[in-house]
Amino acid sequence: MVYLLGLVVVLLWGSIIYKIFDAAGGGDTDMVVTQVKPQKEAYNDFAVAQDTTRLLLNYRDPFGIVKQKDTIEHVKKYPSKIGAFSVKPTINWSFIKYSGFIRNPGSKKIIALLSINGKNVMMIEGETSSNVKLLKNMRDSVQIMYNGQIKFIPINPRTI
Repeated sequence: MVYLLGLVVVLLWGSIIYKIFDAAGGGDTDMVVTQVKPQKEAYNDFAVAQDTTRLLLNYRDPFGIVKQKDTIEHVKKYPSKIGAFSVKPTINWSFIKYSGFIRNPGSKKIIALLSINGKNVMMIEGETSSNVKLLKNMRDSVQIMYNGQIKFIPINPRTI
C-alpha cells in the first residue's frame, strides 16, 4: 500500500512540476502585440460641456420630520436673443515666436526668449511687453495673453 501511495504522490507532483515548466517555457504560441496610440486632447480646448441633468427633489423626507411639498420650482423661460453676444475678433498669433529659455543661475528663474513683431525680448512669468503678457513658461511652450485672449505658443524648432 505504501508503494502505491508513493507512486501516486510522485505522479501528482510530476504533473504539477511539468505544468509549471510548460507554462514558464512559453511554448510555441505566437502572439502578435500591437500598440495602441492614445489620442491626444485638443491643445486649447477648455470648453465645458453643458449640463443637461435635472434633479427630481420631490421624494418624501426619509426621517419623517417635516412633510415637504413639491420642491421643484418652475422656471420661466425667456426668449433668447439671437446675436446678443459679441464675438471676439480672431488674432493672428504668428507675430509672436518662442525661441527658447535661459535659467538664471542666481535666482533660479526661467527667462523666456520671445520674438514679438521681429523684436527679441526676454521675459519672466508675469511680465508684459508690447501688450503681450507671459503667463506661464513650460520650457517646451509658453502661455501668453494678448488683448484678453490666452494661447500656448510652442517652441520654434527652426531656432534650436
